[in-house]
Amino acid sequence: MSAVTNTPKPSMSGEESGGSWLVVVAAFFVQFIICGISYSLGIFHIVFQDVYAHNHFDTSWIGSIQLYTTALTSILFRCFMSRFGCRFCVMAGGVLSAVGLGLGIMVTDLYQLYLTFGVLTGIGFGLACTPSIMIVEQHFHETRFEALSIVAGGIGAGIITFPVVIRHLLDYFSWRGTLLILSGVAFHMVIFGAVMKPAPKKKAVHLMPLLSCLPLRHPIFHGMCIANLFWSFGSTVIYMYLPAYAIEKGTDFYTSTFLISCIGMASFTARMIFAFMGHNSTLDDVTALLCSVCLGVVLTGVSPLLFKDFAGQIGYTLLFGFYSGYWTIFLSQVSRELIGPEYIAMGNGYLSFMVAVGSLLGGPAAGLLIQEESEFQYAFYLAGACLLWSSIIMLLFKLKRCGQLPATEKSLQSDQKIPLVDRKSEKQFKVKTIEGENIFVEAITATV
Repeated sequence: MSAVTNTPKPSMSGEESGGSWLVVVAAFFVQFIICGISYSLGIFHIVFQDVYAHNHFDTSWIGSIQLYTTALTSILFRCFMSRFGCRFCVMAGGVLSAVGLGLGIMVTDLYQLYLTFGVLTGIGFGLACTPSIMIVEQHFHETRFEALSIVAGGIGAGIITFPVVIRHLLDYFSWRGTLLILSGVAFHMVIFGAVMKPAPKKKAVHLMPLLSCLPLRHPIFHGMCIANLFWSFGSTVIYMYLPAYAIEKGTDFYTSTFLISCIGMASFTARMIFAFMGHNSTLDDVTALLCSVCLGVVLTGVSPLLFKDFAGQIGYTLLFGFYSGYWTIFLSQVSRELIGPEYIAMGNGYLSFMVAVGSLLGGPAAGLLIQEESEFQYAFYLAGACLLWSSIIMLLFKLKRCGQLPATEKSLQSDQKIPLVDRKSEKQFKVKTIEGENIFVEAITATV
């Protein structure tokens, strides 16, 4: 979603230029690197716990701090993007994350990893992640959905690829050598950032405030914040403890890393299926109930049964991956349908903060539970319950507010929100007045 100040309509003749699509390729690889390393935290959790002989609670803070810092940086350092541009932020993020991973080879204690692998690497990833998406939105309008779909593909590709790569690197170079090589991989974001040329200045881009008070006046937005908190809490637990749980059930370490790749495969497939089918299928009552609630019930209740053998573990990861891929699209589309894309843009700061808090608390809370009960299954019960509640919250809002509107209310409702997609036209703009300024808000065709 982008907002453009009330100026004459810019020419889009240069949108299909090779330079703009080169930006998309660069953004794809930025997401590929960031998400591939971040979502491999379960592998590093096992390695660091084995090397430093600490319990799950102490070790879990490494990955939790990195996820927390990555999400929080997108809020705190947004001024850098406004002042220096997306290119500078991506390049700076590449340098910081490379330094954070590289310093990992010098640490002698687990707590030093909190600062290097956790804080410094997280700041670098946070600096690069959001600007790499924003610059694509600035380059594309009519074909924005296609461009962002390619960029989103980097997320799934990274989750599929990096666990397997890290497993082989650990075989040949041990964990310190692996961190050094990953540092070099992260430094490639400097190169990708360098090719992200600014969009042609044919229009003035208006970045909405991330912490505006306007979204807080909408009760549904509070529900979105709670849903994001539950989702990030539960998904962090699964990503962090999935390999360890599989190992406890008799799966060897190298085979257990493949489970993370299975999540990436299923998540990528779900994203592509529902993005291709369109928002009408995603918002369908039956589809929403089956994919968001029923799968959540299955993930919550039968996880101990599935983890008894490797085939069941793969089944669990495929269910969770499909569920997470669907829920991401479902949450975004329902929220935009209910309160409008302009309010989502102004409230992204609050949403990112709730994601950060859930990511920070999920790993340590599950670690305490595992220590007390000496069983992983209770942590996965907790994770499944959180995922289920996040879906129930959004589904209740959807069933109450997102149904077919009576004909007498359509005219009133059209002034309060913008529909996600108008399939009769490729592009739709509407003038909105927010905080005294007239802006064009584009209703994009889908969310990735």
